[in-house]
Amino acid sequence: MNNHVKSIFKTALWTFIVILIIYFICFIVFMFGTHPYRAQAKTVNNLALTKTPITKINHTYHMSLSKVSNSVEGTDKKGAKYYFTYLEGSNKAYLYKASEGISRAQTQNAFNSRHPGHHNLMTTFGWYQNKPVWEISYKKSNGNYGYAIYSFKTGKQLFYVDNL
Repeated sequence: MNNHVKSIFKTALWTFIVILIIYFICFIVFMFGTHPYRAQAKTVNNLALTKTPITKINHTYHMSLSKVSNSVEGTDKKGAKYYFTYLEGSNKAYLYKASEGISRAQTQNAFNSRHPGHHNLMTTFGWYQNKPVWEISYKKSNGNYGYAIYSFKTGKQLFYVDNL
């Protein structure tokens, strides 16, 4: 192999090593940055599985509105659906049967019928003004955001803001 080819391979190898180092640095920063959220989610999952009838967790949610809440949606041994919400910092937790309120799909349908034309909805279960709620957030085609909050128990829209 001539020196020119060796030089190209050496440059490619160093470029690969630098990119790999940058990747690992970004990975480490990401892991440290998300550790508090992951630790809290793990705590809530363990609480739900040990202190409630929930035996299988289907979804986890995080909401930061009036209070920071972490919630799980799960089922018991018989397949009944529950929602468990833990309020961070207050050590309070609440358990709701899914039949006591509206579902995620019902909330999205209510939102779409009232505010048509929004896509890529992100729906989260959590706590707002001392009650369980569904929050729907979305990004519009113009780059602006919006969200709505619906009462879990009544299905009533509590708050709506568009074009943030």
